[in-house]
Amino acid sequence: MLFHDQQCANWHSALQVPNDTLPNVPLGSLSRLMADDFRSALMWHMENQGTTIAELVSATGVSRDVINKLRARDGSSTTVENGMLLAAYYGKTLNEFIKRQEATSTSRLAALFSLLEPEEQRVVEAQIRGILSSHED
Repeated sequence: MLFHDQQCANWHSALQVPNDTLPNVPLGSLSRLMADDFRSALMWHMENQGTTIAELVSATGVSRDVINKLRARDGSSTTVENGMLLAAYYGKTLNEFIKRQEATSTSRLAALFSLLEPEEQRVVEAQIRGILSSHED
């Protein structure tokens, strides 16, 4: 029989927002700063771009619950995967997103490219190489 036990509850509190995974190690204070930065960056991007929660959920697959918790809780963060998806929605790498930097066309492509599966990356690379080789003619 399968049931929701303490291990599942621990997983939810450790891997869902807020995600403070380093509180008992010497660099634990840094994780709190990063969480604050990610949350404030998300709020900033949503406000400046006029992004709705529904748009983020639809485009990224990050759950409405995760986004709501991020917005509602000071110091909350999320998984790296969710962070990458949210940053890529704005055409940015995770670092550009957190630092609120303007994305370049190269970094927008890199952010999107990093979300592809390895086989899809190979296909896109082959397509780019094909386009470039046609320029040589």
